[in-house]
Amino acid sequence: MSTASKEAEIDSITQVDRRARLSAREFRREYLYRRKPVVITDTIEDWKARHLWTLDYFRSHYGDTQITLSKYEGEHYRSSAVKTLALGSFIDAIKSNDFTTYPYYVRDDWRIFLEYKELLTHYAVPKYFFDWYVFVPGFMRLIYPRIFIGPKGAITPLHCDIWETHAWLAQLVGRKRWLLFSPDQREFLYSYQVQPCQPDLEKFPLFRRARALECTIGPGDVIFVPSGWGHEVISLDTTISITHNYLGPGCFKSGLANCFKEKFVDRLKGIF
Repeated sequence: MSTASKEAEIDSITQVDRRARLSAREFRREYLYRRKPVVITDTIEDWKARHLWTLDYFRSHYGDTQITLSKYEGEHYRSSAVKTLALGSFIDAIKSNDFTTYPYYVRDDWRIFLEYKELLTHYAVPKYFFDWYVFVPGFMRLIYPRIFIGPKGAITPLHCDIWETHAWLAQLVGRKRWLLFSPDQREFLYSYQVQPCQPDLEKFPLFRRARALECTIGPGDVIFVPSGWGHEVISLDTTISITHNYLGPGCFKSGLANCFKEKFVDRLKGIF
């Protein structure tokens, strides 16, 4: 495919709605119940994190903290390819390298919030995203929030979120480009093995038929990703993001069934 045709294809992708002054009722009616992504542009302006969390802030306050880095190898992150490094050293590295020369990413890290609980006072869950997991036993829940910190070019490969829950992500530093695929596109995604940004159409020919939504989010934006939506995310700059997965209308069945299986049934199998 030529560069021109690639650009034309990108330009033709439908954009995710961007909304400001969105009421909780409008969110439920227009996006949650319809399982439709949306970018909300004005819901975290009162967070301390909105203006406090920068690379320099984390370096100066938590630079000696050992943090787990995931390495991108062969189009995937592998559990065997992780290492720990002082957060300050990692931030120095991503300031002077992009993902091509330094393919490491702080992904889904929750440990820093357990070690430094004051960070939890810097944000609040937006009013749109009540999490029904609060009604299940604590041992059956996942730990949130989680933070992503990475260099320009860092990628989160195409996937569907854990337990097919809903998710939201707030962008605090830099920009990220999202490609999202609704559940009815799943047959064209080859169990999420295809790379939408650079698809191998000889290996994955049905991907030609896939239809995506696209958006670029920047500081202050929050994206809602409904249950079952596949997505690929690429950092256009050095970035910091915070995210939650949560249980709500539209994912009760999958969220509870998968939670029960992983946290209860599989645990019992390990005991007996």
